[in-house]
Amino acid sequence: MVCNHIRLLAAVAVLSIPGLPALTSPSFAADVSISPVAKPKSPAAPVVAKPKPVASEEKAADAPAETPYKKVVDVFTGDSTIAGEKVVFPAKDPGIKSLIVTMEPGEKTAWHQHGTPLYAYILEGDLTVTYEGIGERHYKPGDGFLEAMHVTHQGHNTGTTPVRILAVFLTGDGHKPTIPEKAPSGSQ
Repeated sequence: MVCNHIRLLAAVAVLSIPGLPALTSPSFAADVSISPVAKPKSPAAPVVAKPKPVASEEKAADAPAETPYKKVVDVFTGDSTIAGEKVVFPAKDPGIKSLIVTMEPGEKTAWHQHGTPLYAYILEGDLTVTYEGIGERHYKPGDGFLEAMHVTHQGHNTGTTPVRILAVFLTGDGHKPTIPEKAPSGSQ
């Protein structure tokens, strides 16, 4: 249920970004395995089947007949960050903040943490993130993940082209989406 809400929020954010015509291609299609919670199903209503994950974004799976879309790509399913932290939705003043972050080749972020759950989707480019106590993770176009919240980390564009990241923060509870941190000892 938690992940269904995150996928829905990410899909809404992606579909509402002006000037990004590439998002209409099947490789950027929204996951439609979400069934409405508030709307009761009638006896004749079909059950929404969860699409099977695909090996790559180029191979979009045929969507179940019950979905309104012809093809879907299951980008991410889960309820934990890459650091194993369980996602907890904000209880007070919940909201969404979505950004497209662009990093030039060689650019690094400051060391930081996130005070709110963050779903990230790599639109283009190659990103390496170094996590304190975990090590490096490499992300490429089409990768979606729940970013670490309480683990200090730093992103680095390790490719030769700009990295563009759709970042969808689930804000609330008075927490800031990004919190600057000191670099871990022994890091640059």
